[in-house]
Amino acid sequence: MSDHSNEASRAHIRLRFNDGVKAELRLISKDGQLLTPSTTTVLLLNLSQNGLCFLSGLQLPIQKNYLVECRMTISNVQINVRGRIVWNARKDNQYSHGVLFECSNTLRSLIIGVMNQEILERQPQQQKIHYLYSRLLNTKRMHYSG
Repeated sequence: MSDHSNEASRAHIRLRFNDGVKAELRLISKDGQLLTPSTTTVLLLNLSQNGLCFLSGLQLPIQKNYLVECRMTISNVQINVRGRIVWNARKDNQYSHGVLFECSNTLRSLIIGVMNQEILERQPQQQKIHYLYSRLLNTKRMHYSG
């Protein structure tokens, strides 16, 4: 199994949660049918636009025949996203799991916006620099589009 602690090798920025952000998780089939009647609460470790990592007492298998559905609230926005377990690792008496999202670009954009809002709430003194980068990004998109 590869080491998943190497943050530098990842393609997307991860928003880490140190303050116990919880999510509700349930197992569903590929066509959206519930596989279990109940949900379980998991602890989010990090979130990116393409996936998340959570900690749980359950060891979920790495298989393509089912999905996990995660419901979480971040920056007062409720997000409900589906994905598949792509790795897991034992951590003391619990398991960390990596989830790769299977979602629309619209939901992915919402996740990016929520991550940005969370960063701004954590560091309000950085709002001006975020605004300037946002303007720069939008200017480049208009100039290079086509």
